[in-house]
Amino acid sequence: MFEVEMFRDNGGLVTTSEASFTFEAVDNPRDLDNKRNEGKSFDWTSQSYELQGYTIFPYGKTDDLPREIRDVVLDNNIAPGILRKKTQLLWGKGGLLYTEEFDEKGKLYRKWVKDNEISDWLYSWDADTYITKACVDYDYAEGVGTMFKLNRGPRIGGRPFIAELEHRNLIEHRLAKESSDKGKKATRCIYTPDNTDPHTLGNEHSVYPLFDFRDPFKYKNAYFYSSMYSFCSEHYAIPSIYGSLNWLRRSTAVPLILEAYIKNGINVKYHVISPAKFWEKMEDELKEKCRLDNKKYDASMLLTERTKYLRKVTKALSGADNTGKFWHTVKYVEVDGNNILEHGWEIKEIPGKIKDLINGNLEIGREANRATAAGVGMHPALGGAGESGKSDSGSEQLYALKNYLITGIDIPEMIVCKALNYAIKANWPEKEVKIGFYHIAPQREEDTTSSDRVKNKV
Repeated sequence: MFEVEMFRDNGGLVTTSEASFTFEAVDNPRDLDNKRNEGKSFDWTSQSYELQGYTIFPYGKTDDLPREIRDVVLDNNIAPGILRKKTQLLWGKGGLLYTEEFDEKGKLYRKWVKDNEISDWLYSWDADTYITKACVDYDYAEGVGTMFKLNRGPRIGGRPFIAELEHRNLIEHRLAKESSDKGKKATRCIYTPDNTDPHTLGNEHSVYPLFDFRDPFKYKNAYFYSSMYSFCSEHYAIPSIYGSLNWLRRSTAVPLILEAYIKNGINVKYHVISPAKFWEKMEDELKEKCRLDNKKYDASMLLTERTKYLRKVTKALSGADNTGKFWHTVKYVEVDGNNILEHGWEIKEIPGKIKDLINGNLEIGREANRATAAGVGMHPALGGAGESGKSDSGSEQLYALKNYLITGIDIPEMIVCKALNYAIKANWPEKEVKIGFYHIAPQREEDTTSSDRVKNKV
């Protein structure tokens, strides 16, 4: 038996009938002593690239931050549930129309109103579905993409009117400007279908102007990106969860590791650390060989060679007949400023205490879960479970909810509903009506009538 199970791109678990070990590839020797966070460079916030007459502003270090967040979050066991609960709390009883008024003491309050004309318009293009998707996008990425679509009236001399709003996938849209534009602000949106090359403008691609609320009927179709401003990030929001992505990855890896332990009944004895430069050199050699043989290089070739090499490592580490043998590799030397760095392999023995190993992984998982909840800005009492999976007390949940309703929904609501409120203002400028989320103020059980208590509503 020989199995290689990858937990992430640069690490995994090797299982054989004789010996098992975990392994990872690190970028440089400094990572062996100081594990720096992956992908935490924010250089992309001030960078751009040219694409057939347009300057594109990248969304993430590899211009793929929404996809990265989606893949990391949905692969986790706790994050999707927390974010779904956050969406439900923001939604409340849904989007309703209101006007803002002041009472006799000068206190601002919302007067919820019915307006059949606006309600019929919202119903005509299924605004509830749009708002739901916008809430989800905000909770994941703190940004919402919307396409404004005008009616056909202006073409035949009629009154211009925003016919509908369409939710747009953040993965498929990038802010841009014309290359000849010397300004820094985005003025265009490049639509790239998810299944096409994002670095080539093909027939399936589209270029849209950005919506201008001061001139809402200027374009037939216009893109609008509403987001939470991130400090020193000009074009896109960097969501709070971004800082927790590494914790999310660790949290996701824990059940996979434990599953491998249980499934294979293994005792992992070693942790092997290999230099990334070793695999990069191997990949370069494979590409050169393919070029000489006039073959197309495929990433699976590197995986095959990696598996072969790990077999050699396994053979050196396993079996009683290998007692006294040693593993030899060549170290690479790199000069980095005033430092001389060595790139080489390390094999560390893991103490054979399975209980301690499992408890250690479980503690990592618990800490990762706490970091995840903090990263998405959700109080543990509102996320569904508190410490050690136990439900928090009713009073703690009550005060957490009250605090959230007082401080946690105003800005998210403003961002999620911003496009809708621009459209309502454009279509009905004489009306001071807005749309927002209706929430019922929470009360203690003892302050409610018996028929209104939770236990009697089930």
